[in-house]
Amino acid sequence: MLVRGIVEQIVGKIQPKDYLGEILAVSYWVTEHVRYVNDPLHTEVVKDAQRLVEEIQSRGYASGDCDDMATLIGTMCLQLGRLVEYVVVGFGDAGQYSHVFVRVQEPRSGAWIVCDPVAGSDPRGMLDRVTTFYTVSLDAPPGAVRSIT
Repeated sequence: MLVRGIVEQIVGKIQPKDYLGEILAVSYWVTEHVRYVNDPLHTEVVKDAQRLVEEIQSRGYASGDCDDMATLIGTMCLQLGRLVEYVVVGFGDAGQYSHVFVRVQEPRSGAWIVCDPVAGSDPRGMLDRVTTFYTVSLDAPPGAVRSIT
């Protein structure tokens, strides 16, 4: 309920059924409240959505890397009833993965919206550099792979 309450605050002034506006508002909010920081060497740290929201509430921001931000955006968009996928990508050799973000389906158009605070204002530039990827649905049977373009 903690995460749901924050989501309701984020979208509270957006017109009802403006699904794209809700998705973008959530993505922007995470961008503004989670500072990117690398994981410690030789350790993968993943914070769940509740932990990140608790950090934001206690100190005004949280810290995390791409998997933390993707988890928070994905969880928040699931709270809005959206279809969400993790997209795991690499920028070099096939099968070498180094980044994750989420994409969220806007229900009216069916378009997938890339939500990646790490890519900043140029998600298209990031997508153009992707050489290998796979998707994992947060709400559908495993194995459904779709194009990320």
